[in-house]
Amino acid sequence: MAREGAKDRGIMEWPRGSAKWWASYAGADGKMHREFGGAKSAARKLYELRKTEIREGRWFPSARRRAALFDDLVENYRTAKEREGKSIMNTAVGFNRLLDRFGGRRADSVTADEVERWRADLLAAKAPATVNRNLALLRAIMRRGARDRRIAAAAIPEIKLLKENNFRVRYLSDVEEHRLLAALPVRLRPLVIAAIHTGMRRGELLNLKWQDVDFVSGTIFVSRSKSGEGRRIPMSPTARDTLEAMRGKRRARRHLQVVDRRNASPYVFTAPRGGMEMNLARSWYPALERAELDDLRFHDLRHTFASRLVMMGVPLYEVQTLLGHKTPAMTLRYAHLSPANLRAAVARLDAPGPKPWAVKSEKVGAG
Repeated sequence: MAREGAKDRGIMEWPRGSAKWWASYAGADGKMHREFGGAKSAARKLYELRKTEIREGRWFPSARRRAALFDDLVENYRTAKEREGKSIMNTAVGFNRLLDRFGGRRADSVTADEVERWRADLLAAKAPATVNRNLALLRAIMRRGARDRRIAAAAIPEIKLLKENNFRVRYLSDVEEHRLLAALPVRLRPLVIAAIHTGMRRGELLNLKWQDVDFVSGTIFVSRSKSGEGRRIPMSPTARDTLEAMRGKRRARRHLQVVDRRNASPYVFTAPRGGMEMNLARSWYPALERAELDDLRFHDLRHTFASRLVMMGVPLYEVQTLLGHKTPAMTLRYAHLSPANLRAAVARLDAPGPKPWAVKSEKVGAG
C-alpha cells in the first residue's frame, strides 16, 4: 500500500492556498534545492526531471541559475519557428520592436506595468489589431521560454489584449483622395495611387519588386502575403499607367547614369536615397494634417479599393479573391456598401409569377 502523501513527495505548495507549487530535492552537492514549478503537475514533472538528472550525472545547478536574457528568448523562439517550417516574415518587425523595448536585460525582469506602458505607446501610433499582434508575440515568446525552462512560469507578466473593431471601414471619397494626393510629397503619390487601385497592404507594396510586375499580362504577383500564400492582382489602367511612368523614369535615370546599375534598387517604391522605404510615417502623418484627414490610416487605402468595387456591384467573392482573404468573413464587412444589389434582391419578393410559399386553400367537404 502506497504511503499517504507519497504522490506529493518532493513538491510543496507555498504559500499555502496560493496554488503555487515548488519542487524540493537534495542535489548531488548534498544541499537542498527548491525550484518554482507553477502548477502542481508542472512542479511534479520538474521534481522527476531533476531527480533523473542527478541520477544520470547531468545535474548542473550553476548553469541553470544563469539568468536568460530577453534577447535569448527571442532568438530561441525565432529559431524554433523556422525549424517548424513556419513563416516569420510578418513578425520580423515585431521582433525588432520587442528588442528595442526589452532587449539587453533579463527576461524575468519584464513586469506587467512595463507591458502596459509599452501597449499604450504602441496604441498611440498603431491600430488595436497591430498592437494585439505585438502583444501576442511577446506572450508567445515568454511562454516558450517558460516551456523550455529558461524562465519560471511565474515570471511571465500579465499581458492583456485590446478589444478590436475588425469591422471598421473607413474609405476615401473622391474629394478626400484629391486632398491626400495634393498634400503628399510627389515621390509618395504613386505608392498611394497603387494602394487605392490594387488593394495591396502596405507591407506588400513596400516589398514589391520590379520582377513581380508583369506588364505583358497586366498583373502584379504578391509573393509575400499576410496569409502566407502568393496571389496575382490584375492592374487597373490607372495602376498600370502609374507603374509604367515609374519604370520609364527609372530607365531614364539609369541611362543617364545618375544611379549605378549595379546598385540600382530592385524595389518599386524606394526611399529617397534608394533601398526599401523604412520610415513612411515621417511623410505620411504630416500629409494627413495638411489634408485634414486625421482619422485615416494607410490600411484604409485598402478599404477604399474594396469599398469602391462593392459599390460598383462587384461580387463579394471576387473582392475576397483580390484582397487575398482566406475566408469570406473579413470581406463581409463591405456587404452593406451594395444597397442597390440588396434592394434588387428584396424586390424579387414582389416580382410577378408563382410564389413557392403560397398554399392553395382546400375545400372542406361535407362529413
